[in-house]
Amino acid sequence: MDKARNELTINEKLDLIRSRAVRFGIKRHDLEDAVQEVALYLLEFMPDPDKTNGASESTILIGVIDLRLKQWLRTQQRYQDMVERCGAMLPPGDELATESVCEASNTTLDVTSLMADLPAFEQQVGQMLSEGHTATSIARELGIGRRTVNEAVEAIRERFVKAGLGGEEVA
Repeated sequence: MDKARNELTINEKLDLIRSRAVRFGIKRHDLEDAVQEVALYLLEFMPDPDKTNGASESTILIGVIDLRLKQWLRTQQRYQDMVERCGAMLPPGDELATESVCEASNTTLDVTSLMADLPAFEQQVGQMLSEGHTATSIARELGIGRRTVNEAVEAIRERFVKAGLGGEEVA
């Protein structure tokens, strides 16, 4: 037989990729992305005739396509896992991320950074304040005077004001 006749056309290769992708359970909305990824690889793939053991081109391509689809699926799963981990870090709620949510997230990062730079005692007071404790309950729990707690709160407030995070009075 003529070797040129046995070679698959590009459209036949694309159809083969699509059929294999469907067998792998790739959803319709992801199908063309997977096909494109594998097709780009197949454009550069050249089988070594000495290592084919007489296998047909389609048999060789099926093995290569399956391998590339598995790699593509693993990559997609890693990406999805990362998106889910990032989503778990977002505050709960049904609303989509808006500028105010992004701004709040940036503010949270700024506050976290400022808190990390505080002395250990002020960090402890700040943490307790963020958990809803009052100055009196903090003083009682730490076994110190309320004035000491108020001084720590004032030091924290000054740091925030210098960083541009506050200054307005809290009622």
